[in-house]
Formats: sequence, C-alpha cells, structure tokens
Amino acid sequence: MTGEHPEITHDKFRIWLRPDGLVEIEWAPHVPSGLEDAVATIEAMTELTGGKAAPLLVDTTHAGPQDRAARMEYVRRQGIVSAVALIVGNPLSRMMATFFINVSKPEVPVRLFEDRAEAEAWLREHVV
Repeated sequence: MTGEHPEITHDKFRIWLRPDGLVEIEWAPHVPSGLEDAVATIEAMTELTGGKAAPLLVDTTHAGPQDRAARMEYVRRQGIVSAVALIVGNPLSRMMATFFINVSKPEVPVRLFEDRAEAEAWLREHVV
C-alpha cells in the first residue's frame, strides 16, 4: 500500500483506489485468468473500499482471456461495484466485453469505452 492511494498488487493484476473515488484495475498483459484470480480481485477491491460499492475502471486492452468460472464470479459478486467502465482498445476486446455483458446481464451499469477520459467522467457519476 502506498500513502494516499492504497494499492494492492498481485502477480496478475494491480488494483488501487484513486483520489476521485474510482477503483482502477490493470491486468498483466495477455495472461489468462481464472476463478482464483477473480476472487483475489474481488477481495482486493473489498479491502480497498471497506466493502462499500464503488465505480470500477477496467482497462481490457491487453488483458488475457478469462475463463467462464471467473466471469460468473464477477456476476455473482457484482454488489461490490456501483458501475463498471471497460476500456476496450481493439475489436477482440470489444467483442469479448460485449459478449460478457450480453450473457451476464449485470444489475449494475456497465459500459464500454475507447476513450479513458470519457470512461472516467461517466464513472464519477456513480461514486456513492
């Protein structure tokens, strides 16, 4: 953890609470993730926010594939987020994110963005 901006690092991701109230996660490039990684990110986010729902910024541009168990765990535990912005940087990441949203039918707002500033502005509307 670092002073003002608490951060948790893991072999596959880095997650931190930003001063504007957003939580941001950055995945290690092109590394596949599974259920235990999903559980680790959820536990890390819960620790950072004290269990309060918070907006989550996820840059999926270079993220590796997630298995079905990981995706289902995120759906099951979606109460930890107030909204999710997924930054997609290529057609494949956009397709995977769109498919996930359509299949999981999340109960919280989830949007895809190509522009980081737009994603951050939208998420700031969801700080609780």
